[in-house]
Amino acid sequence: METAQLYQGLTFLAYSTGVIVILVGIMLICVLFNLTKLTKNINDTAVIVKTELEPTLKNVNKSVEIISGVIIKTDEKLQKVKAFMKKTPFNILLKVVSLTGTISKGFWGGLASGFKMFSKK
Repeated sequence: METAQLYQGLTFLAYSTGVIVILVGIMLICVLFNLTKLTKNINDTAVIVKTELEPTLKNVNKSVEIISGVIIKTDEKLQKVKAFMKKTPFNILLKVVSLTGTISKGFWGGLASGFKMFSKK
């Protein structure tokens, strides 16, 4: 009697294991199918991004070249203006103004310290 129950339990175990293996296999096939769809979508997206990004990068490079040229030309013109300003009398006037500013600052500072010294008792 016990052997019949043992055979019955082993038979049930074999059938349930077979069903579980079949279910796991079906799920694995579904996962692999979805994974292949995902890789195809990623590949299509990469192709689209590549085709859209190449002209954009070319435009950015061209813009950077134009801006770089403008900066270089502006720097050259600024250097010419600085050189011209050094040759003109305006440069002497700027030096005189800065010198008189320094002198007047010293004069007013000295005058203020003199007043402070004599106002103390």
